[in-house]
Amino acid sequence: MATGKSSPRPPLYSRLMRVCARLGRSLEDSEDLVQDSYVRFLEYRQRNEVRNEEALLSRIVTNLAINQYRRQRTDFLPFEDWRELDPNVLDPPPDAFRMLVSQRALDGIIRVLNLHSRRTCEIFLAHRAGYSYEDIMAALGISGRTVQKHIRRATVILGVRPKPASRF
Repeated sequence: MATGKSSPRPPLYSRLMRVCARLGRSLEDSEDLVQDSYVRFLEYRQRNEVRNEEALLSRIVTNLAINQYRRQRTDFLPFEDWRELDPNVLDPPPDAFRMLVSQRALDGIIRVLNLHSRRTCEIFLAHRAGYSYEDIMAALGISGRTVQKHIRRATVILGVRPKPASRF
């Protein structure tokens, strides 16, 4: 039956708890880390001579806290679980602000390209939208070389790198 007294704390317990707190660990995590560090320390001390117990305990608790943090950061779903996720979770729809910024950027591109050539603007936007050279050639009734020239002209005007071309 419990008497209301807590078990005696090992030496250096409060110092190790402060080390965990400095590393951003919660009280519960800190208690677990300190307990684990004492277990590892006692196992190590059975096999090896320890000259500075305080330093070793501090190093063990620090390393355990770092390892815990890294594990939490790299916990990913197994590969099969990714296929079951909602696509909106992986690529959430843009919010209103991002849509407005994107629309303004697109309007600026269209305005600049239309100053030079409406046809260049059409071909460039079609290519950036994912249409292949063959698709553009068939839709507009022009040669692949013409498509290539319009896209190159648009990229020079805009100062962007051209999207990789498909063979025509």
